[in-house]
Amino acid sequence: MFNSSPLERSRTQAANPTNHKLFFDILESTLKTYNIEPDCIYAMDETGFMPGRACVSKVIGKAGKREQKSKESGNRSNITVLPVICADGTSLPPLVIFSGKAFAVAWEQNNPLRASFGYQKKGYIDNELGVEWIKQIDKATKAKANGRDRGLLVDGHRSRLTYEFLEHAKRNRIHVVCYAAHTTQLYQGLDKVIFGVLKRRFSEEMKKFEERTGQAVKKENFLTVYTPAHIAAFTEANIKAAFEKTGVCPLNRDAISPEALKISIESSCLGDGLPLPQPSPVK
Repeated sequence: MFNSSPLERSRTQAANPTNHKLFFDILESTLKTYNIEPDCIYAMDETGFMPGRACVSKVIGKAGKREQKSKESGNRSNITVLPVICADGTSLPPLVIFSGKAFAVAWEQNNPLRASFGYQKKGYIDNELGVEWIKQIDKATKAKANGRDRGLLVDGHRSRLTYEFLEHAKRNRIHVVCYAAHTTQLYQGLDKVIFGVLKRRFSEEMKKFEERTGQAVKKENFLTVYTPAHIAAFTEANIKAAFEKTGVCPLNRDAISPEALKISIESSCLGDGLPLPQPSPVK
């Protein structure tokens, strides 16, 4: 028995050799043209947490009882974490976005990760936060680059593709490469290697915290629970594997298996003819 994860229809159709070649052509050209070295190749992704909601898990229950329940706090407040990893095995302090209409001082908790905080009504990144985020990445990586060009792999979310975001990146010699449309799960190393470990460890830490303190995990204590999970997931080995298994560094077009590159389903409207005669100019 295996656990399956959902994959959007559009993603399965877009994961094909043509898009694969296009993505690696752009990536290879960018890295060579600007002489971007591994310690200046960065990749980002975002993942969400809903601390009050228990994770789905396998359980053992009484025979004949088809449905099992687990207790949870009922807190549905979404928290988004945006980590950035580097091909040399290091990572940047993450951006943590809480849901809210204003920043609360109580969110400034014990923060060994040196994470940055943001807020948005529903707890997701938006265009405004995206611009502030690229500025933070620029500031955090500039000294290490020491005048060299940097590369940043992003997904196609609109917050990473605004004029202000791309203009700041271009002005500061950060070359943004967007993953091929709808195929981020193939090329996004964080999603492919690290986030699974992160979510499992967070679930474990959340359970231990609630048993130890009798408190629910919420925004005011989120980092206390999240930090050990982050440290366990973002190891040098995991980060390097994230780049290697997606073929980004070292550059390897064959890292994605042919089986994963399913040919898009044909959707042409051409055929032997329409079922009923149509008046001109429809043919």
